[in-house]
Amino acid sequence: MPKKLTPGEIKNVIEKIRRKYDEYIAKFFKPKTLREAFEDRYLKALRAGLDISSFLLAEISAIEELTAREEERIASGPVEEPSYGPDHADKILEENRKRIEKYTDAAFHKDADPEIRKLVGALNRLAEEHWRELSFALRETTYSMNSLEMLNQDSRLRSLTSTERDGVPSYLVRYVGELKKFPRNYGLMEREAKEFILESAFFLHDLFSILERVKTVYSKLNAKETEILHKASEYVWEIITDFRLKEFRKKKEWER
Repeated sequence: MPKKLTPGEIKNVIEKIRRKYDEYIAKFFKPKTLREAFEDRYLKALRAGLDISSFLLAEISAIEELTAREEERIASGPVEEPSYGPDHADKILEENRKRIEKYTDAAFHKDADPEIRKLVGALNRLAEEHWRELSFALRETTYSMNSLEMLNQDSRLRSLTSTERDGVPSYLVRYVGELKKFPRNYGLMEREAKEFILESAFFLHDLFSILERVKTVYSKLNAKETEILHKASEYVWEIITDFRLKEFRKKKEWER
């Protein structure tokens, strides 16, 4: 049955989204109907009994992307004014959904954030379809699966995809534990979800850097090994792009 959040549980994030819409409207001279459209979607989500935590995360992503697009448009110089109607945020949300639609839904809990389930599905595919082949392709490099760096990467991937506890990755055990409680602690759930997304992003960026480094340094790998590295690297970057994780990477010492 639908579970409605209390005003106290949703107040902070709702106010954040409203503030972002107000800032967007004032800064870029946009119609107030944009915020009104958000209010309508929020009411419909409540009435439909949707998972409000997932709904709000998607809404934050939508308004932030609207703002980023407008800032990019201004930075690129004078162009024809785009027409951003009240349904533009809906279009962005739909674009985001379509990007990850192709990934398997790891349905470890029916109320889990759909994007989290899709990200687990994407990582599962990496583990199932690419990891063993990478072991073969990297065997004669300093990044063999017996190296400390790749042993660490293997451990991280297992924590993000392991299904030893009722099909739940070990990194999400606390998140799912909160999903099973009533009342739920939505603040804790959101933190656990963000931690999973950040750890997934850091892992993917680190792995992508390793694969690109190997492709550059080991130019004499045979055709099969090169193909494996190319496919794995391409897939890792595809996940990073589709789940909008490009900005979530750990800074190296020289970048700090």
